[in-house]
Amino acid sequence: MITENIKAVLLLTSFFNSNELGKYKTLSINEYGYFACWLNQNGQKPVDLLNEDSFDNIWGLWDEPLSHVKAKKIIDFSRLENTIANITYDRIKDLLNRGASLSLALDKWQSAGVWIIDRQHEHYPKNIKKQLKHQSPALLFGVGDSALLIKPAIGFVGSRDCNHDDEQATTQYVQHINQLSYQVVSGGAKGVDSHAMLASLNNGNTAIGVLADSLFKASASNQWRQHLKANNLVLVSPFYPEGRFTPANAMARNKYIYLLSNATLVITSGEKGGTWEGAKENLKKDWVPLLVSTHQEPLQAGNQGLINGSVLGKVKTKNSTKAQAKALSITPTTSSEQFSELLFKGHETTPLKTEAEPSSKPTPSTNETLKSPNTNLDLSNKSSLQEDMFSMPLNFEHEAENLENTQSQFIENTQKVIEPQSLETPDNIAEHQTDLTENKRGLNDDTNESNPVAKIEANSEKKIEAISQDSVEVSHADKLASPAPSVTPDKAENTKLESQPPTQTTTTPLLDNFYHQLCVLIQAQPKNLIDISELENHFPEFEIMGKTALDKWLKHLVEIDKLVKPNARKKQYTLPVA
Repeated sequence: MITENIKAVLLLTSFFNSNELGKYKTLSINEYGYFACWLNQNGQKPVDLLNEDSFDNIWGLWDEPLSHVKAKKIIDFSRLENTIANITYDRIKDLLNRGASLSLALDKWQSAGVWIIDRQHEHYPKNIKKQLKHQSPALLFGVGDSALLIKPAIGFVGSRDCNHDDEQATTQYVQHINQLSYQVVSGGAKGVDSHAMLASLNNGNTAIGVLADSLFKASASNQWRQHLKANNLVLVSPFYPEGRFTPANAMARNKYIYLLSNATLVITSGEKGGTWEGAKENLKKDWVPLLVSTHQEPLQAGNQGLINGSVLGKVKTKNSTKAQAKALSITPTTSSEQFSELLFKGHETTPLKTEAEPSSKPTPSTNETLKSPNTNLDLSNKSSLQEDMFSMPLNFEHEAENLENTQSQFIENTQKVIEPQSLETPDNIAEHQTDLTENKRGLNDDTNESNPVAKIEANSEKKIEAISQDSVEVSHADKLASPAPSVTPDKAENTKLESQPPTQTTTTPLLDNFYHQLCVLIQAQPKNLIDISELENHFPEFEIMGKTALDKWLKHLVEIDKLVKPNARKKQYTLPVA
C-alpha cells in the first residue's frame, strides 16, 4: 500500500513522466538524507509538508539556524552547507505541487505490478541501511516478490561483452551457489548479469536483478515475465521506473549489488568500467568478500589486478589500514564444498589472500564453518554479528537513527566488567582498572582470538617507564581492585606517535589497548579526524562504564600528547604529527 508519507517522499525525490526531467530538480540522495534527518530531529515527517499550514511552519523553522544543530551533528556529508543551501522554499513547493502527475504515474506503475517500499518496510535490505546510513535510497521501486530482497545471495558482476568461456564459467559458479541454497543477485544487463540470473532461475532457484534503468519496461519483458509471475524473481531499482540508461546510474547501481549479497564474484573485468570500479569500491569499503574468477588463460588484466592488489595499492579498510586490498581467486572446477570454504575464508577478518597459509589451528570442516542459508547456523562470526546489527530498526523519518551494535560481541570472553570510580585527574584516570573484552568493535578482527593487551605488550620495544613505587605483579583480582601507575606529561613527550599505530605503553595495559584501537580507528577516517559520536559507537563498553569515563580518557591522552584536539569547541580528535 502506498502511504501518504511515501507519496510525500515520491514528490520530493522522483519524476513521474519524461516531461518533468528538465523541468524539476528532485532532491538528490544527499539532499533528501539531510532533509529527512532534519525533519525527524524537529519532530516532523515528510507527510507533514502536504498540509499548507504545517508546511509554512516547517519552513519558518528551516530558516532558523538553531534548528539545524542536531541534524548537523548526525550528518557528516562533505559540502553540507551547500547541500542545505540548495534546499529552498520555491524548489520544495514546486516539487510538492505535482499531485496530479503523481496520481497518474501511480496508476500506470501499479497496473504493471510496480511496488514502492520506503526505509521502514520489513523487506527494505538492512545491510543497505547499515552501510549507507543516510545515503541509502529513500525509496525502492520493484516488481516481483519483495521478500527475496532479504534472502541470502551471491552477487555476480562482469562485462556485457562476455564470451562463451565466461558464460560457461558463470553457469558452473551458479550451480555451486545454488547447491549451497544461495540465490543470484546481479545487475540485469546483458552479458554476465542476465546469464547468471537466468542460470539460477533455470535451476529452480531465485534471483534478484538490480536495474539502473527502465524498470517499468523490464516488468513486461518476455525474458523475465514468467519468472516474475512464478515469484522466483524480483527486479528492483532506486531510480525513476521509466528512466533511461545513464552511466552515472549504472555506476551508482553497483554498490547495491554488493550490499544485497553475502559475497560477490567477478567473472570478467578490464581495468576500467563499471565492473572494475564497483569491485574497487567494495574492496576499499570492505562491504563483502570478493571472489575473482581465474577461468581465462591468460588472465584478464582487471581480474589479475583485483587478485594481486597491486593496482589498488595500499588502501584503508575496516579491518586494516596497512594491508593491500585483495580478492580471493576461484576456478570453475572448484567443488561446492571448496566453494563453501572459500566463502568462509572470505568472511574471515584477516586480509584476503590468494593462497592458503599454513596454520597451527585445525581448519574447521565445511559443516562447522559455513552452513547453507536455510539452516539455523550463520555463515561466520562476522556475518552473525552483522545479522544482529541488521535486526535493529533504522527508522530514518520517524525516529532518531540507532546505529549502535548489540553488546553481545563486546561481553563475549569477558569475565567481569566493573564500573570505575570517579576519575578526577590524569594521575588516577586508570584507577580501578577493568577487564575489557578482546572483541571490541573497532579493533582489527585478526586479534579476536588472542589477548590484545598481551599482544601489545609482547610487541612493545619502547615502553615508557611507569612511575610507581610498587610495580610487583598482582593477580587478576588484585588488578581490578588496585590503582594502576600513571605517566606524567613530561615523560610522555618522548613518545610521539609514528605513522602506524604505536606499540609503546601510555599508562597501563588497559589504556594501551584502548589507545591502540583508537589509532587504528582514527587512521581509517577521512582526514584522520574522528568525532566523539563515532567513538561512542565503536566503544560500547562506555555505555556500561559511563560516557564521562570516555571523556576523561580522551582528555588524558590529549594532555600527554597522544591525541590532538584541533578545535577546542568540537569534540573531534586526531593523531599528532610524527
